[in-house]
Amino acid sequence: MRVEAAPQVQPRASKRRPAWAFGPGLVFALAALGPQDLVTNSAAGAAYGYALLWAVALVVLARYVLLEATARYVVVTGETLMAGYARAGRWMPWMLLGAILARRHLSGLAHLLLLAGSIGLLFPTSPEWFRLAGALACWALGFALMFWGRYEWVERASKPLLVLLGGTLALAAALSRPDLAEAARGAFIPSAPAGESGYGLAFLLLALVGAGTGALSNLKYAAFVHEKGWRDPSFLRVQRIDLLLSGLGLYAMLALVQIAAAANLYPSTQPLRDVEDLAPMFARVLGDSGRIVLGLGLWAAVFTTYTGANTGYSLLAADLWHGVLRPPRAGAPASAGQSPAYRWFLVWFCFAPLYGLFTEWKPFWIVLLEAVLLAVLLPVMVAVLLWLTNRRDLMGRYRSSHAGNAAMLAIVAATGYLVYRNLAEWLPALSAGIR
Repeated sequence: MRVEAAPQVQPRASKRRPAWAFGPGLVFALAALGPQDLVTNSAAGAAYGYALLWAVALVVLARYVLLEATARYVVVTGETLMAGYARAGRWMPWMLLGAILARRHLSGLAHLLLLAGSIGLLFPTSPEWFRLAGALACWALGFALMFWGRYEWVERASKPLLVLLGGTLALAAALSRPDLAEAARGAFIPSAPAGESGYGLAFLLLALVGAGTGALSNLKYAAFVHEKGWRDPSFLRVQRIDLLLSGLGLYAMLALVQIAAAANLYPSTQPLRDVEDLAPMFARVLGDSGRIVLGLGLWAAVFTTYTGANTGYSLLAADLWHGVLRPPRAGAPASAGQSPAYRWFLVWFCFAPLYGLFTEWKPFWIVLLEAVLLAVLLPVMVAVLLWLTNRRDLMGRYRSSHAGNAAMLAIVAATGYLVYRNLAEWLPALSAGIR
C-alpha cells in the first residue's frame, strides 16, 4: 500500500468515469454531521442568535481545504493516507491508532445514547425498555450494513438518509419563521457578540472548529476515496466535484441547525444539557409535530454518523494494522475494506460501547468535549499533511499551492489561538477551585 514516489501520470479521459459524482463525499458529509454538530450549532444559536452563522461558512471552507489536500494525496500517489502519515515516523501510526481507538469508543457511547434519545422523542410515552430495544435494533441494522455490505452498501444507504436528514432540517428551519435579514447579516458580517451563555464565546467557537473541521474525522474522506478506487490523477476532477457538492450540502445542514436554534431558543443563558433540551427548538412552533421532526432528524443524523464513522475508522485502523504497522505480506488485499482487520475493528467499535445503554450518562457533554479535543489534535495533523502534500518526490506537479498552504497554516493558527483563549479562561478557575 506504500509507494516511494508518485508517477507523473497525465490526466486521461475514460468512458467509465463520469464528469460528476457524489459518492465518498456523500458518506463523509453524513458521517461528519453527527451529534457534535447538532449540539454545538444548537448551543451557538441559542446563546448568540444568528451572530455566529459566519463561523459555519469559515469552518466548512477550512474543512474543504483539509479534505482536498488529503484526497489529492491519495489520488495522486495511489497509496493510503495512513501510509503517507507513516512517512513522518513510526510514532505517527501508533499515535493515530491509539487516538482512533479512544475517539471511536467515546463517540460510540454518545451515538448509542442519542439513538435511544431520538426514539424517546418519537415515542415519548414509551417505556424505557422500548427505547432500549429500539436503539439496539438500529444498532444491529447498522452493524449488518457495515459488516456484510462494507463501504459499498453504506454509500448506497446514505442517499435516502440524506433526503430524510436534509428534509427534516429544512422543515424545522422554515417553520421556525427565522429573521432572514438577521440571518444574512450573521452569515456575511463576522462579529464576536457579547452575551452570557453556559459556555462562553471562545469555548463555543473552539467546539464549532473541532466539530466542523475535525482532525481524525477528516481522515475518513481519504479512506473512502481510496476504497472507491480513485487512485490516479485522472480521478482528480471527479473527486473535487464530489467534495464540493458534499461541502455545500454540509454547510446548508449546519446553517439550518443554527438558524432553527436562533429562531426558537435565543436568547438562552442556560447551557443545553440533554438531547431533550433541543425539543423546544421545534415544538415551540410545531407542537407535537416538532417533536417528531426533531426525533426523525436526530435519528437520521446519529444513524448516518454511526454507520459512516464506524466504516471510516475501521478502514483507517485496518490500513494502519495491515498496511503500515505490520510488514506487508504476499497476497495482501488491494484495499483495507477487504482485509480481515476491517471486520475485527468494526466488531470492537460497535460492541465495546454497548454498556452505555445501561447507564444514566448524558451525551451532550461527551460530544461537546470530544469536539474540543479534536480541535486540540488538529494542528499536529495539519502540520504533517502540509509536509506530505509539498513533497516534490511524492506529489510532483500536484503539490499544494501557496494559497492552500496559507489556508492550512491559518487553520492551525486560529485553532491554536482558540485553545490558548480557552486555557486562559479555564486554568484560573481551576486553580481557584483547587485552592
